[in-house]
Amino acid sequence: MHLAYFIRSVYAFFALLALVFEAFPWTRDTFVKYGKTREEAKEEAAEPVQGASDSSTASIAGNRDSGKHSESASIVPQWFAQMTVPKHTFSHFYIFGTICSALVTLDIINWVKGQSGSQLPEATAKCFIQLYISWEQRILGSDLATVVSFPHKITVLALTMCNVHIMLRLKESVYDQPATKARMHISQYAVGIIYYAVTPLAVVVDSFYRPAWKSPPVWAVIAGLAAYTYASVHQWRCHHILYNLRTKSLREDSGYVVPTGDLFAYVACPHFLCEILVYVAIWMVTGFQATTLLWNIGWIITGLSITASESHQWYKRTFGDKYPRNRRALVPFIW
Repeated sequence: MHLAYFIRSVYAFFALLALVFEAFPWTRDTFVKYGKTREEAKEEAAEPVQGASDSSTASIAGNRDSGKHSESASIVPQWFAQMTVPKHTFSHFYIFGTICSALVTLDIINWVKGQSGSQLPEATAKCFIQLYISWEQRILGSDLATVVSFPHKITVLALTMCNVHIMLRLKESVYDQPATKARMHISQYAVGIIYYAVTPLAVVVDSFYRPAWKSPPVWAVIAGLAAYTYASVHQWRCHHILYNLRTKSLREDSGYVVPTGDLFAYVACPHFLCEILVYVAIWMVTGFQATTLLWNIGWIITGLSITASESHQWYKRTFGDKYPRNRRALVPFIW
């Protein structure tokens, strides 16, 4: 179970780090915000605060005083705070994720077809997962008896869903999303690469160890597939609404506009809501047995909730009364 515990600790670390960074204005502006919200923070930092008589007043007015910059510089080296990459390098996440997910899927299929639990030491050349388990047994002292003979076939379906989701995002980021001057911090880039390296394993890692996964209820598989289809379709629609608006604004050299249509009628970031639902659907398909995937979902909810809140507030500041009053940040009718 060492691999499962390691992956869970990665998600827990990411979530904790995001919450800590969100708590302080200077870390929020440097490490949390990206794209349009980062651009706004940069512009605000460059503007003097009018009528601010002390540091507390300046902080309320938008944290644009010189004290903010000196505080940031004293804790975070400026050279590191300024290390950014173009936002369109999101495509690297999905390229890397597609490769990792495909390799894990092929490995699981090989293991399921081989059903070589009794010959595990001799089968290591055929399956990288079994190679890792053998290494875990020798180096970390794990008991081979805790390993299943072969994982349940439902793991193949769960991984296929993960594969399709990542490849759809890859296609969108490469062919549909317009390139802009928006940027994100290098630490966000690193988090994305690590996330897509471990997430395919998070889907199935708990199926490697005893007690073995049982066949999931049929209703859970059907409900999971239905939720996955719904979320994937609406995420695709919402992404294309955003891409079309951005393409139009770049072509006409105009600014941002309020997105409308589909689930934008309810929340500011419906594509984030659909992202969460996609992974919840995969968890449902496993019969709610993928415990490590729950840690992944926890991190997704934490990270996307922070970003959705930032975007929601940006829309309200930017568009004022033109922004739909009943629109929420992430959860329809609630928040």
